[in-house]
Amino acid sequence: MISKNILFIFYSIFFLLWIFINNLTKQVSTSLLVLLTLVVLFLCYYLYSKKYLNLLILSILWLLIWITISDYNIQKINTNSTNLNNYYDNYNHKLIIEIKSINKINDFQIEYLSQLIQIWDEKIETNINLIAKLSKNNILEKWNIISFNSKLYEFKDFNGFSYKKYMLSKNIYFSSNIYSYELLEKWNINFIEKNIIELRKLFLSTIYKIYPKEEAIFLWWILIWARESLPKDLKQDFNNSWLTHFIAVSWFNITILIIFLTYIASCLPISLRVVFITIWIAFFTILVGYTAPVIRASIMGLIWYYIISSGRKWEVLSIILLTLSIMLIFSPYSLNYDVSLHLSFLAVLWIIYTWKFFEKLFFFLPEFLEIKTAFTLTLSSLSFTLPIMIFNFGQVSILAPFANIAVAWTIALAMTFGFISIIVYFVHPFAWIILWYLTWIFLKWDITVVHFFWKQEWSLIKFDLWIYKYHIEILYFMILIFLIIWFRKKEAA
Repeated sequence: MISKNILFIFYSIFFLLWIFINNLTKQVSTSLLVLLTLVVLFLCYYLYSKKYLNLLILSILWLLIWITISDYNIQKINTNSTNLNNYYDNYNHKLIIEIKSINKINDFQIEYLSQLIQIWDEKIETNINLIAKLSKNNILEKWNIISFNSKLYEFKDFNGFSYKKYMLSKNIYFSSNIYSYELLEKWNINFIEKNIIELRKLFLSTIYKIYPKEEAIFLWWILIWARESLPKDLKQDFNNSWLTHFIAVSWFNITILIIFLTYIASCLPISLRVVFITIWIAFFTILVGYTAPVIRASIMGLIWYYIISSGRKWEVLSIILLTLSIMLIFSPYSLNYDVSLHLSFLAVLWIIYTWKFFEKLFFFLPEFLEIKTAFTLTLSSLSFTLPIMIFNFGQVSILAPFANIAVAWTIALAMTFGFISIIVYFVHPFAWIILWYLTWIFLKWDITVVHFFWKQEWSLIKFDLWIYKYHIEILYFMILIFLIIWFRKKEAA
């Protein structure tokens, strides 16, 4: 007989399939055929088994509610996009926005993630975000509200990548340039958040003060995700070396942090250890900036930790599908167009199912500071997320596994020694020098590896999947589902 857990997994997969199709067709009537198929299948199942009728009815009602909410959010995105079409012209429009965070800094300007409050006299009632670009000579603070005149620039797709919908999955609709502005409201922030932001500034300034520029910028990224500071050429080197996941806002940094915290709190009872790590992850989330990718990475990292701590690995798929479904209710486009979402969830799945295999394979690595754990985590996640990166970026480096092996074991050490060195810098000068040197060695090694592998252009194999991209991706996900079922049965045996 089919268990309730299997029923839930089946319903969740149908829900995800419905969102995927609805994002492509934009026809609710067409995508509802998925739900109709589900109803017919389970009515057939009930006629065969005479079990779970109440559960089946409640599940279908539950699925209908989720579909309704998701469709409402999709329609809201489409309505906002349609309304903004009237402003994509060659004229300046008066905008009032609220600054939310720094998105990127380059040599000439700062890009701010902002929320649109008003266009001319029209107040914006829904949540519409934009990228506001300002000269580097001017600096705005979080929660400043400003008024300025600018054109609205619509995001454009390129090289087959749906960049516009990728930005919409993050609720970002357009960009604008700020040449002059009027400050309408000043800093208005609560005491706790103000101190956390100041602490983040102190971390960044201290890192920049004590480390060389390139190593400092790299440490900013892997330690507190200061994504606004990475130079374009260094970021491109990471992309070409297939090491971007080490500097992305992803589960990896959270997982490394959890491993380090587990090492520190190993003397505590498991219940206190879970509370201790949860509080630290919540603090870290606020410290780096609680945007959607950061929150998602933190949730996935904690789910992985809770599952490992409880030992109930057989429930992992249900928990992850539930988390994914809840997230997609509010951000439906993420399923089709947010690559980081795919990588985060697949990485956690395959870490859970293949971690022990890779631990046995690399039994000879040292346990000190959880080096072996960090290394096996990287390889187990990379083994099944690699196809997703190929689908979305259209190329793969045959040297990617070697590059990851060369870097994976050092990231945990660089993060650990780097964090401690900042603390010790204010306490003990002699100890700080030792920690600084150890951190610098690992950071320098990582950057050297990145620069070496990006030069090996001969190793890049390019793919042109064109219109078949989604067909191949669907086939890949179907294969993954069968592999997950196989792993589950093997564990249950």
